[in-house]
Amino acid sequence: MKKLLILLALLLGVFISFGQQLDNQFYFRFGYSLPTWSQFGMTKNQWDDEGLNHRTGASFELGNIFMVNSILKADNMAFGINVDYLYVNYNNFSTGNSNYNYNLAHVRVGSKVGPSFTYSPIDKLEFDIYAKADFAWAAGAVMYEDEIGDADDYYTGYTSVGFSTGLNVRYGVLILGFEFDTVSPKLESDDYPGEYLGNADNDGDKSPLPCLNFTIGLSF
Repeated sequence: MKKLLILLALLLGVFISFGQQLDNQFYFRFGYSLPTWSQFGMTKNQWDDEGLNHRTGASFELGNIFMVNSILKADNMAFGINVDYLYVNYNNFSTGNSNYNYNLAHVRVGSKVGPSFTYSPIDKLEFDIYAKADFAWAAGAVMYEDEIGDADDYYTGYTSVGFSTGLNVRYGVLILGFEFDTVSPKLESDDYPGEYLGNADNDGDKSPLPCLNFTIGLSF
């Protein structure tokens, strides 16, 4: 993992040194994160059996796109390096019952980096397609009833690697994003060390957490 980070840092330094036509972009965005039914190795039917058939979430990102205009000799296209310095992602499954609401929620914090391709068909309108490695520095999950203070179990995990791929639409300073993101941290019980919140079939100690993120923000 250290070798990968060093290589990405070197590539980033080389790419930034190239001449630029399309401008570099700094952005921040937030929005809705929809957990897929396959989180924790489950299926839709298994979530229904548990009564946890309501899902929701939120997402925040802060990052840069560094354009590498020297690779493509065109004014309206460029390869680049897309870096999310910080992201925070939250997902929750619940019973959605006003009288009794049980929840399984998780949050993760991390960074992402990977190649991107930008195309600008007309002035001020740009499309970015990207694929990034997802470095989840910390993750946590909790099971609770109604109030988080009534939590039954806490789980934490660190330094897991996943991936994301997505599309941005930028017009002026407005940025809209759609992304598929997944990472599989080891979520270990705080009360019972060595016990993990694994998948539905108890196959291994990692928890797959795929989700779809729909975001809006500003890009400069």
